[in-house]
Amino acid sequence: MASPFCEPRPDRPPRRVVVLGSPGSGKTSFCHLLASTTGLPLYHLDDFYWSPGWSRPTEEEWNRRVHALCALPRWIADGNYAATAEPRVHAADLVVLFDRHPLLCAAALARRCLRLRRAARTRAAPRWAPRPAGRGRRRSAVSGQPEYVPRLLREAGDPPVLSLTALLRKALLFRRRDMVVIHAALRGANTPVHRCRTRRQAAALLTALADPGKRPPSPPGANRLAGPPTPRATATPLPEARFPNHLPPGGPTPPAPVRPCTCPAAAPVTPLWRNT
Repeated sequence: MASPFCEPRPDRPPRRVVVLGSPGSGKTSFCHLLASTTGLPLYHLDDFYWSPGWSRPTEEEWNRRVHALCALPRWIADGNYAATAEPRVHAADLVVLFDRHPLLCAAALARRCLRLRRAARTRAAPRWAPRPAGRGRRRSAVSGQPEYVPRLLREAGDPPVLSLTALLRKALLFRRRDMVVIHAALRGANTPVHRCRTRRQAAALLTALADPGKRPPSPPGANRLAGPPTPRATATPLPEARFPNHLPPGGPTPPAPVRPCTCPAAAPVTPLWRNT
């Protein structure tokens, strides 16, 4: 794995958690359940990145938003955006990396996109049209929660999926592209990393993080680098000189507004992830 430290410290629950993984791996459902069990505020990077009409921010504005999130004392950061993974990993107390098989991620992603598009067509139907049973606010087949859609896209009524083909390509090539950049960021940070290859491991990690006295199970050698571990550096604030691209030059700039998740999928639920 990308870090020799695969378990969080048992004497101090993590206050800042980064969740990474391929699209369709289940990381967003995991984040909602983690937020409901730990009380940590959840921030979706897609909420900060996408604007109405699927428009993107400038590189400077995006880096400013990421730094504003990293400066907060408590958070769960859901999303990859591998180019800005380094400052988030340095600021985090724990990294959860979903490493499921690309074909499983692609299949789950296709099912989710079809559910979102079906629900969008149902909402767009005239009020007099009969609604099929079970339609409306679609729920995830994994967690039983409503599906997540980026906030500004949801408020603007934009299509919930821009390109299914692009998402499938990203899931199938995730290990060869994004994972390489993520591993490089993790190697430089020495932040504790827990890798989840199955939903059962994710459910066990949720249970462990809900009880700070328990350590999440780690298969021997599954989450470790080859070679002896290196000592973890003392936790310090984000070094401004080390991330020049993530801070605007010329003095301080008012941070971008950072709001935690308010989507329908954030409603607390009782059952944890199915152990499958």
